[in-house]
Amino acid sequence: MSNFAKTVKNHRTKLSALVALIFLILARPIPRSLLLGLPLIIIGVAIRIWSSGYLQKNRMLTVTGPYSLSRNPLYVGSFTLASGFVVAMADLRLAVVFLLFFGFVYWFTIRWEEKKLSRLFPDHWKEYSDRVPKVIPLFRIPEYKAGEFLWEQVFRNQEHANASVVLIVYLFLWGKAVFLGG
Repeated sequence: MSNFAKTVKNHRTKLSALVALIFLILARPIPRSLLLGLPLIIIGVAIRIWSSGYLQKNRMLTVTGPYSLSRNPLYVGSFTLASGFVVAMADLRLAVVFLLFFGFVYWFTIRWEEKKLSRLFPDHWKEYSDRVPKVIPLFRIPEYKAGEFLWEQVFRNQEHANASVVLIVYLFLWGKAVFLGG
């Protein structure tokens, strides 16, 4: 199972791009759906930027900022962002496919990444994973631990490029809505 999880994790960007392209082709956005999805899109981008400003991949176990509340805040941001796009696309079938796809891909991705982190940071992983929920706090909110947010990390983690793609896709959907007479 570990090799399959690693394969899914390694190809999630390509798989996500393919699914996103199919969604863009099938989407029938209207101005109202685009406006309804926009707050989720903005919140998702903000969560991803906030998270990437703390993340120092493979150099240290990040446990401050959003990582003190969730072990996977980038994926929380991705889910929120993508949910906004699904609302903007105005198609319930796409919502169902999105939920199944996201759940499948990120279940394996998180599983693989957590095994890797437990190997890389054995002295800290157990305490961290016991204290901080995998995705979102359901029963208790962990103590927020402030840390240093660095814009330099945001750029190092390429989050500015992701935000640019989000803007381009959103503008494309507006163009599609106008062209289709929404």
